[in-house]
Amino acid sequence: MFKHFSSGFFRRCTLPVLLFFSYFPGIAQNSSLSGIVRDVDGKAVAGAGVQLLHSPDSTVLNEMITDTGGRYIFNHLGKGFYLISVTHAGLKKTYSEKVEILSDGGQQELGVLVLKMAETKLKDITVVARKALYEQKTDRLVINVKGSISDAAGTALDVLQKSPGVTVDRQANSIAVNGKTGISVMINGKMTYMPNDALIQFLAGIPAGNIERIELIAAPSAKYDASGNGGLINIVLISNPDTGFNGSWFLTAGYGLRESAAAGLNFNYRTARLNLSGNYSFTHDHVIQTSTAFTQYSRSGHLTTNQSFSNRDAITQVQNFRIGLDYQMNTNTTISMLAGGYNSVWSMVAENGATVSRKNIPDSVILSTDNPEINHWQNLMANLSIQHNFKRGKALYLDASYIFYHDNNPNTYSTDYYAGDGRFLQHEDAVGGKITPIHFQVFSADFTSPLSPKISMEAGGKISLSSFDNEVSVAKLTAGRWLQDSGLSANYHLVENIGALYALFTMKAGSQTTITAGLRYEYTFSNMGNTQKNNLLYRYYGDLFPTFQFSKKINAYHSVNFSYSRRITRPGFNDLAPFTIFFDPKTFYSGNPDLQPAIANSVQAGYGFRNYSLSVGYTHEIHTIDNFYFQTHRIDTLTGIVYLSARNYNYQNYLTVSLSLPVNITSWWTMQNNLVFNWRRVNTASEEINISLNYPDYNLSTTQRLIFPRAYTAELTAIYSSAGYFGTAKRQPLYQISAGLQKKLKGDRDVLRFIANDVFNSGGYYQFGEVLPASGAVVNRTFDFANMSFRFSFTHQFGSRGLTDKKQRTIGAEEELQRVHN
Repeated sequence: MFKHFSSGFFRRCTLPVLLFFSYFPGIAQNSSLSGIVRDVDGKAVAGAGVQLLHSPDSTVLNEMITDTGGRYIFNHLGKGFYLISVTHAGLKKTYSEKVEILSDGGQQELGVLVLKMAETKLKDITVVARKALYEQKTDRLVINVKGSISDAAGTALDVLQKSPGVTVDRQANSIAVNGKTGISVMINGKMTYMPNDALIQFLAGIPAGNIERIELIAAPSAKYDASGNGGLINIVLISNPDTGFNGSWFLTAGYGLRESAAAGLNFNYRTARLNLSGNYSFTHDHVIQTSTAFTQYSRSGHLTTNQSFSNRDAITQVQNFRIGLDYQMNTNTTISMLAGGYNSVWSMVAENGATVSRKNIPDSVILSTDNPEINHWQNLMANLSIQHNFKRGKALYLDASYIFYHDNNPNTYSTDYYAGDGRFLQHEDAVGGKITPIHFQVFSADFTSPLSPKISMEAGGKISLSSFDNEVSVAKLTAGRWLQDSGLSANYHLVENIGALYALFTMKAGSQTTITAGLRYEYTFSNMGNTQKNNLLYRYYGDLFPTFQFSKKINAYHSVNFSYSRRITRPGFNDLAPFTIFFDPKTFYSGNPDLQPAIANSVQAGYGFRNYSLSVGYTHEIHTIDNFYFQTHRIDTLTGIVYLSARNYNYQNYLTVSLSLPVNITSWWTMQNNLVFNWRRVNTASEEINISLNYPDYNLSTTQRLIFPRAYTAELTAIYSSAGYFGTAKRQPLYQISAGLQKKLKGDRDVLRFIANDVFNSGGYYQFGEVLPASGAVVNRTFDFANMSFRFSFTHQFGSRGLTDKKQRTIGAEEELQRVHN
């Protein structure tokens, strides 16, 4: 099997990959402003942070760091008044005099700015930079979690749920960005390929107190995996750049409908040649979750109605750890080791029930009063990587990883059956389980090199070898013996291997224009079978995935960007395996081995004015994979059971308009406003009838931040999502309001927060409705995930604060982990 994969992959990879760039001269230069930064002894200060400010309101227009000679220069400036500010660790912040530029050309020299020593010792200095909650970059939206009060005591899942354009579906264990559910999630730039039913638990187990920022990357370059039509979500954990030993820890406790708690620690020990870092976190979340389902259809000319419910008392406990070691062997070579993992246990006790009525008269009643279930995920990963720097800016990265997942999902059903008049009919006991081990071996190599002063190149390849088992079993107690139900029990095995090659070129066409273009080739081999039949799925295919990005800073106020990308969404392992899972007495889920991968072509254009940004994106996707948990596959009119299953649409088009409006009302009151508008067209088939849907939806959000005396800060966030569709199922509107209050103590090393999340318990209440065109059947479902909570959080920073450079290291293996997710 591997022989087939490797020979096919390398045979297809021998096709030539040619990228040609024509060089365009830079645009004509406008005015520039330059100067030199020195200390009190007259020595040049290298690496000082220099900001170009708009003099009337001190708006930051541009920023850079000084070179080895202490020099800086800002180009392409128009007429107006400017101000320069300079900062450096251990030195006082310094401002220049106000400078006026009168003409459209020429260079103005400010001369020397002198930085004086700070009055306190270096180890006591704290450099504070207050970032905006949302920052729109060329290719991504950055959410600065560390600076948010209302997010700090929550989890990564809570932060995503409140982010512009992001929809978190806790029932389906999926995340959508601007309506696209093909999302790859990364941790520190590395994919986290895990099964869908582990995704939500995993993100709910990462405390926001350990998160620096979250990046929503709509159009990733060719260096990243091509999987996912919605792009990438990158969660960057806190990493301390200071020398010596330092870090932080936090404690959180709260109550909603039930209790919640979290604790976490991150640390860093850095010397000239060695860096040891790690983090650990624990979360406990106790919630009450309820759901209902209503199905109405006609059978033999008579109206039949099914009404079912499920009330769940659920507890989630997650432990995460990560530890890494970087050692600089010499000036050119660094070796790195990384280990991590998590232990996630979701346990619940549920009451389920269903009532079947014919011609509005109760016909039968099903009650399941004792339904305990556990979903226990475990993960371990190990990584070894080497970076070697050659002369003239060239570098080679080698990376190898092994990742292991294991899921144990036992459940028990104790069910009573009654006639419509209340007479007891029978009792049934059943047990079920799902055991899922997953293995990954990942190897990657990347090489970077400058081709000229204006053009750089990056190229590389990767091979991922994965195996997946899914043993599903259901047994019923019959005459005192447990007998396995062969119709609901099976053991599936899937092998999937993916290979990739890519080349990426970046060109500076003038000082303010950047062009990036790349091409990626991916080859996939998949084979699935079970104990009864081999080759239920036998598939191999390869494809090219080009990417292109253009960004230009017109002047200090205006910028534009454009991007194109082609991406693939492969069916998830659990979506493919045709097992059947019980949700309530009248709702079953099943996999679909006939699912095809979806291919999406996307373009996006953006315009920025100061801190405001507007982006417009369009995506055309064929064979779209629908949402597993909200699409009715069929209704068995004999038993009244609704079967839900993933399927492919013919195609789906997305149009997204996103607007970011930060406003500084006063020096102590700022706000961030976001508007996301989506229009979608879905072409699919339901019950063998072709249907086409066109529908718009929008998302509004605002975050108000207030700064008070004595180091108090308050924050209020409000979100509204209009009615929208998940495929052919319509969701009713949602809204959510959260607030937070923060107090800094002891020279900013200690922070105390109070957070009220989803105050009206409205953000987790989902209502879905669907009408099947052929039978005229009506299916309505509700899910209440009870997001409301009130929490106190305390954070303490410890250790030294002597700043130095830090590196963000990524590994090729974690780009494979998301395959299990999606």
